[in-house]
Amino acid sequence: MKKLGFVVVGLAAMVISDQAAAQAVGVGTGPQASLTNRIGAGVAKVMADAAGLKTRAVPHTSNAHHTPLVAKGNLTFGVNSTGDINDAIGGRNAYKGHPVGKDWVIAARLVPLPVGMIVRKSTPYKTLNDLKGKKIAVGFTAHKTVRSIMNAFYANSGMKEADFDGVPVPNTHGGTQLFLKGSIEATASSLGGARLRNADAKVNGLRILKMNTEPAAVKAMQEQYPGSYLIEKKGLGADGKTMVMAFDMVLMTSTKTSADVVYKAVKALHGGKKALEGISPVFKAFKPENMNLKLDGVAVHPGAMKFYKEMNVM
Repeated sequence: MKKLGFVVVGLAAMVISDQAAAQAVGVGTGPQASLTNRIGAGVAKVMADAAGLKTRAVPHTSNAHHTPLVAKGNLTFGVNSTGDINDAIGGRNAYKGHPVGKDWVIAARLVPLPVGMIVRKSTPYKTLNDLKGKKIAVGFTAHKTVRSIMNAFYANSGMKEADFDGVPVPNTHGGTQLFLKGSIEATASSLGGARLRNADAKVNGLRILKMNTEPAAVKAMQEQYPGSYLIEKKGLGADGKTMVMAFDMVLMTSTKTSADVVYKAVKALHGGKKALEGISPVFKAFKPENMNLKLDGVAVHPGAMKFYKEMNVM
Protein backbone atom coordinates (compact mmCIF):
# COMPACT_ATOMS: atom_id res chain seq x y z
CA MET A 1 0.00 0.00 0.00
CA LYS A 2 2.85 2.35 0.76
CA LYS A 3 4.34 1.74 -2.70
CA LEU A 4 0.95 2.42 -4.27
CA GLY A 5 0.76 5.66 -2.28
CA PHE A 6 4.12 6.76 -3.68
CA VAL A 7 2.94 5.93 -7.20
CA VAL A 8 -0.26 7.97 -6.74
CA VAL A 9 1.68 10.92 -5.33
CA GLY A 10 4.17 10.69 -8.19
CA LEU A 11 1.40 10.62 -10.79
CA ALA A 12 -0.30 13.59 -9.15
CA ALA A 13 2.95 15.57 -9.27
CA MET A 14 3.35 14.74 -12.95
CA VAL A 15 -0.20 15.90 -13.70
CA ILE A 16 0.36 19.17 -11.84
CA SER A 17 3.65 19.65 -13.70
CA ASP A 18 1.96 18.97 -17.06
CA GLN A 19 -0.86 21.37 -16.24
CA ALA A 20 1.65 24.10 -15.36
CA ALA A 21 3.50 23.52 -18.63
CA ALA A 22 0.25 23.70 -20.58
CA GLN A 23 -0.87 26.95 -18.91
CA ALA A 24 -1.33 29.87 -21.29
CA VAL A 25 1.48 32.44 -21.04
CA GLY A 26 0.25 35.80 -22.31
CA VAL A 27 2.56 38.60 -23.46
CA GLY A 28 0.78 41.96 -23.19
CA THR A 29 1.51 44.43 -26.01
CA GLY A 30 0.28 47.67 -27.53
CA PRO A 31 -2.40 47.77 -30.28
CA GLN A 32 -2.62 45.19 -33.07
CA ALA A 33 -0.08 45.88 -35.86
CA SER A 34 1.91 48.32 -33.70
CA LEU A 35 5.65 47.78 -33.35
CA THR A 36 5.27 46.82 -29.70
CA ASN A 37 2.73 44.20 -30.76
CA ARG A 38 5.22 42.89 -33.30
CA ILE A 39 7.91 42.74 -30.61
CA GLY A 40 5.59 40.85 -28.28
CA ALA A 41 4.56 38.42 -31.01
CA GLY A 42 8.22 37.67 -31.76
CA VAL A 43 9.01 37.15 -28.09
CA ALA A 44 6.01 34.84 -27.69
CA LYS A 45 6.99 32.78 -30.76
CA VAL A 46 10.57 32.22 -29.58
CA MET A 47 9.42 31.34 -26.07
CA ALA A 48 6.99 28.79 -27.49
CA ASP A 49 9.52 27.21 -29.83
CA ALA A 50 12.60 27.18 -27.57
CA ALA A 51 11.12 26.89 -24.08
CA GLY A 52 7.97 24.89 -24.79
CA LEU A 53 5.81 27.57 -23.16
CA LYS A 54 2.27 28.03 -24.45
CA THR A 55 2.75 31.70 -25.27
CA ARG A 56 0.76 34.24 -27.28
CA ALA A 57 0.83 38.01 -27.74
CA VAL A 58 -2.20 39.79 -26.24
CA PRO A 59 -2.76 43.27 -27.79
CA HIS A 60 -4.19 46.16 -25.75
CA THR A 61 -5.19 49.75 -26.56
CA SER A 62 -2.00 50.91 -24.84
CA ASN A 63 0.76 49.52 -22.65
CA ALA A 64 -0.88 51.16 -19.64
CA HIS A 65 -3.82 48.76 -20.00
CA HIS A 66 -1.82 45.54 -19.68
CA THR A 67 0.59 46.80 -17.00
CA PRO A 68 -1.73 46.29 -13.97
CA LEU A 69 -2.70 42.84 -15.28
CA VAL A 70 0.96 41.82 -15.40
CA ALA A 71 1.68 43.32 -11.98
CA LYS A 72 -1.16 41.30 -10.45
CA GLY A 73 -0.03 38.10 -12.16
CA ASN A 74 -3.18 37.87 -14.30
CA LEU A 75 -1.02 38.18 -17.43
CA THR A 76 2.42 36.57 -17.38
CA PHE A 77 4.50 39.10 -19.31
CA GLY A 78 4.16 42.56 -20.80
CA VAL A 79 6.19 44.67 -23.24
CA ASN A 80 6.80 48.16 -21.82
CA SER A 81 9.08 51.09 -22.49
CA THR A 82 11.43 52.53 -19.91
CA GLY A 83 9.16 55.58 -20.00
CA ASP A 84 6.18 53.42 -19.07
CA ILE A 85 8.18 51.98 -16.20
CA ASN A 86 9.24 55.37 -14.85
CA ASP A 87 5.62 56.63 -15.01
CA ALA A 88 4.15 53.45 -13.51
CA ILE A 89 6.55 53.38 -10.57
CA GLY A 90 6.15 57.12 -9.96
CA GLY A 91 2.36 57.22 -10.48
CA ARG A 92 2.59 59.78 -13.30
CA ASN A 93 0.71 60.40 -16.57
CA ALA A 94 -1.36 57.30 -17.43
CA TYR A 95 -0.66 55.92 -13.95
CA LYS A 96 -1.52 59.07 -11.99
CA GLY A 97 -3.18 58.12 -8.73
CA HIS A 98 -2.54 54.39 -9.15
CA PRO A 99 1.19 53.61 -9.27
CA VAL A 100 2.26 50.05 -9.88
CA GLY A 101 3.62 48.29 -6.80
CA LYS A 102 6.73 46.29 -6.09
CA ASP A 103 5.29 43.10 -7.64
CA TRP A 104 5.91 44.48 -11.15
CA VAL A 105 9.49 43.48 -12.02
CA ILE A 106 11.91 43.19 -14.93
CA ALA A 107 12.44 40.00 -16.92
CA ALA A 108 14.65 41.30 -19.77
CA ARG A 109 15.72 44.29 -21.82
CA LEU A 110 14.59 43.67 -25.40
CA VAL A 111 15.33 46.29 -28.08
CA PRO A 112 15.59 50.04 -28.49
CA LEU A 113 12.40 51.56 -29.93
CA PRO A 114 12.97 54.56 -32.21
CA VAL A 115 10.10 57.05 -32.47
CA GLY A 116 9.57 60.20 -34.49
CA MET A 117 7.26 62.53 -36.35
CA ILE A 118 6.47 61.52 -39.92
CA VAL A 119 5.54 63.77 -42.85
CA ARG A 120 5.08 63.23 -46.57
CA LYS A 121 8.36 63.22 -48.47
CA SER A 122 6.80 65.62 -50.99
CA THR A 123 6.57 68.35 -48.32
CA PRO A 124 9.42 70.73 -47.40
CA TYR A 125 9.34 69.87 -43.67
CA LYS A 126 12.65 68.64 -42.22
CA THR A 127 12.30 69.42 -38.49
CA LEU A 128 9.42 69.97 -36.08
CA ASN A 129 10.13 73.71 -36.14
CA ASP A 130 9.12 73.74 -39.83
CA LEU A 131 5.58 72.72 -38.80
CA LYS A 132 4.77 75.76 -36.67
CA GLY A 133 1.10 76.63 -37.16
CA LYS A 134 0.42 73.43 -39.15
CA LYS A 135 -2.04 70.66 -38.37
CA ILE A 136 -0.47 67.80 -36.43
CA ALA A 137 -1.87 64.97 -34.29
CA VAL A 138 -2.08 65.75 -30.56
CA GLY A 139 -3.94 64.48 -27.50
CA PHE A 140 -3.43 60.71 -27.61
CA THR A 141 -6.02 60.27 -24.86
CA ALA A 142 -6.03 56.46 -25.08
CA HIS A 143 -2.25 56.20 -25.39
CA LYS A 144 -0.91 58.63 -22.81
CA THR A 145 2.67 57.45 -23.13
CA VAL A 146 2.67 59.09 -26.56
CA ARG A 147 1.82 62.39 -24.88
CA SER A 148 5.09 62.12 -22.95
CA ILE A 149 6.88 61.41 -26.22
CA MET A 150 5.25 64.45 -27.83
CA ASN A 151 6.33 66.62 -24.88
CA ALA A 152 9.89 65.36 -25.43
CA PHE A 153 9.65 66.29 -29.13
CA TYR A 154 8.40 69.79 -28.23
CA ALA A 155 11.14 70.28 -25.64
CA ASN A 156 13.84 69.13 -28.04
CA SER A 157 12.73 71.67 -30.63
CA GLY A 158 12.12 74.50 -28.14
CA MET A 159 8.40 74.51 -28.91
CA LYS A 160 5.09 73.75 -27.20
CA GLU A 161 1.79 72.20 -28.30
CA ALA A 162 0.16 75.64 -28.65
CA ASP A 163 2.62 76.41 -31.49
CA PHE A 164 0.68 74.00 -33.74
CA ASP A 165 -2.88 73.64 -35.04
CA GLY A 166 -3.41 70.47 -33.02
CA VAL A 167 -5.95 67.85 -34.06
CA PRO A 168 -6.88 65.50 -31.15
CA VAL A 169 -6.55 61.74 -31.72
CA PRO A 170 -6.97 58.80 -29.30
CA ASN A 171 -3.79 56.91 -30.27
CA THR A 172 -1.08 56.52 -32.91
CA HIS A 173 -3.41 54.48 -35.11
CA GLY A 174 -5.88 57.37 -35.15
CA GLY A 175 -3.09 59.81 -35.98
CA THR A 176 -1.88 57.63 -38.84
CA GLN A 177 -5.38 57.39 -40.30
CA LEU A 178 -5.78 61.19 -40.35
CA PHE A 179 -2.32 61.51 -41.84
CA LEU A 180 -3.17 59.08 -44.65
CA LYS A 181 -6.38 61.01 -45.41
CA GLY A 182 -4.38 64.21 -45.70
CA SER A 183 -6.22 65.84 -42.76
CA ILE A 184 -2.97 66.57 -40.93
CA GLU A 185 0.62 67.25 -41.94
CA ALA A 186 2.37 65.08 -39.36
CA THR A 187 1.88 62.48 -36.66
CA ALA A 188 3.97 60.59 -34.12
CA SER A 189 4.91 57.03 -35.03
CA SER A 190 7.16 54.19 -34.01
CA LEU A 191 9.80 53.95 -36.71
CA GLY A 192 9.49 50.36 -37.79
CA GLY A 193 6.93 47.66 -38.44
CA ALA A 194 4.19 47.13 -40.99
CA ARG A 195 2.24 50.30 -40.17
CA LEU A 196 5.14 52.56 -41.18
CA ARG A 197 5.81 50.60 -44.37
CA ASN A 198 2.13 50.69 -45.34
CA ALA A 199 1.93 54.43 -44.70
CA ASP A 200 5.08 54.99 -46.78
CA ALA A 201 3.55 53.08 -49.69
CA LYS A 202 0.19 54.87 -49.49
CA VAL A 203 1.61 58.41 -49.56
CA ASN A 204 4.40 57.67 -52.07
CA GLY A 205 7.15 58.16 -49.53
CA LEU A 206 7.62 59.38 -45.96
CA ARG A 207 10.18 61.61 -44.32
CA ILE A 208 11.09 61.34 -40.63
CA LEU A 209 11.71 64.70 -38.97
CA LYS A 210 15.22 65.19 -37.59
CA MET A 211 15.80 65.79 -33.88
CA ASN A 212 18.02 68.56 -32.51
CA THR A 213 21.35 67.05 -31.40
CA GLU A 214 22.59 70.06 -29.40
CA PRO A 215 23.36 68.98 -25.79
CA ALA A 216 20.82 71.40 -24.29
CA ALA A 217 18.10 70.11 -26.66
CA VAL A 218 18.89 66.47 -25.81
CA LYS A 219 18.80 67.30 -22.09
CA ALA A 220 15.39 68.97 -22.51
CA MET A 221 14.10 65.86 -24.30
CA GLN A 222 15.38 63.58 -21.53
CA GLU A 223 13.79 65.72 -18.81
CA GLN A 224 10.43 65.11 -20.44
CA TYR A 225 11.10 61.43 -21.18
CA PRO A 226 13.66 59.95 -18.76
CA GLY A 227 15.73 57.14 -20.25
CA SER A 228 15.44 58.43 -23.82
CA TYR A 229 18.42 58.99 -26.10
CA LEU A 230 19.18 59.76 -29.76
CA ILE A 231 20.10 57.16 -32.37
CA GLU A 232 20.60 57.38 -36.12
CA LYS A 233 17.67 56.13 -38.20
CA LYS A 234 18.64 54.58 -41.51
CA GLY A 235 16.54 53.25 -44.35
CA LEU A 236 12.85 54.03 -44.78
CA GLY A 237 12.04 57.67 -44.06
CA ALA A 238 15.61 58.82 -43.48
CA ASP A 239 16.53 61.85 -45.61
CA GLY A 240 20.27 62.26 -45.08
CA LYS A 241 21.63 61.76 -41.57
CA THR A 242 18.53 61.49 -39.37
CA MET A 243 18.85 61.39 -35.60
CA VAL A 244 15.69 60.31 -33.80
CA MET A 245 14.55 59.69 -30.24
CA ALA A 246 14.67 56.15 -28.86
CA PHE A 247 14.20 54.29 -25.58
CA ASP A 248 14.45 50.68 -24.45
CA MET A 249 11.59 48.20 -24.63
CA VAL A 250 11.53 45.86 -21.65
CA LEU A 251 9.86 42.54 -20.92
CA MET A 252 8.10 42.89 -17.56
CA THR A 253 6.57 40.25 -15.33
CA SER A 254 5.33 39.79 -11.74
CA THR A 255 6.88 38.42 -8.58
CA LYS A 256 3.90 36.04 -8.68
CA THR A 257 5.20 34.44 -11.88
CA SER A 258 7.10 31.24 -11.15
CA ALA A 259 10.88 31.38 -11.28
CA ASP A 260 10.86 28.36 -13.59
CA VAL A 261 8.69 30.09 -16.22
CA VAL A 262 10.76 33.28 -16.18
CA TYR A 263 14.05 31.34 -16.27
CA LYS A 264 12.90 29.35 -19.31
CA ALA A 265 11.59 32.48 -21.03
CA VAL A 266 14.78 34.55 -20.70
CA LYS A 267 16.93 31.56 -21.60
CA ALA A 268 14.91 31.10 -24.81
CA LEU A 269 15.30 34.78 -25.70
CA HIS A 270 19.02 34.81 -24.90
CA GLY A 271 19.64 31.99 -27.36
CA GLY A 272 17.01 33.11 -29.83
CA LYS A 273 18.52 36.14 -31.59
CA LYS A 274 18.64 34.43 -35.00
CA ALA A 275 15.03 33.27 -34.67
CA LEU A 276 13.92 36.73 -33.52
CA GLU A 277 15.64 38.40 -36.48
CA GLY A 278 13.80 35.99 -38.79
CA ILE A 279 10.50 37.24 -37.36
CA SER A 280 11.15 40.99 -37.58
CA PRO A 281 14.05 43.30 -38.55
CA VAL A 282 13.48 45.22 -35.30
CA PHE A 283 15.29 42.39 -33.48
CA LYS A 284 18.55 43.15 -35.29
CA ALA A 285 19.09 45.62 -32.46
CA PHE A 286 18.51 42.92 -29.82
CA LYS A 287 21.70 42.20 -27.85
CA PRO A 288 21.57 39.11 -25.59
CA GLU A 289 24.56 40.38 -23.62
CA ASN A 290 22.50 43.46 -22.60
CA MET A 291 19.34 41.68 -21.43
CA ASN A 292 19.97 42.29 -17.73
CA LEU A 293 18.62 45.80 -17.13
CA LYS A 294 19.13 47.86 -13.96
CA LEU A 295 16.53 50.56 -13.27
CA ASP A 296 16.19 52.51 -10.04
CA GLY A 297 13.23 51.34 -7.98
CA VAL A 298 12.50 48.24 -10.05
CA ALA A 299 13.73 44.73 -9.23
CA VAL A 300 14.76 41.97 -11.62
CA HIS A 301 12.75 38.74 -11.26
CA PRO A 302 14.72 36.05 -9.34
CA GLY A 303 14.16 33.53 -12.16
CA ALA A 304 15.71 35.94 -14.66
CA MET A 305 18.55 36.86 -12.32
CA LYS A 306 19.39 33.20 -11.80
CA PHE A 307 19.90 32.79 -15.55
CA TYR A 308 21.87 36.04 -15.91
CA LYS A 309 24.25 34.99 -13.14
CA GLU A 310 24.78 31.60 -14.78
CA MET A 311 25.57 33.29 -18.12
CA ASN A 312 27.48 36.21 -16.55
CA VAL A 313 25.06 38.69 -18.13
CA MET A 314 25.69 41.38 -15.55
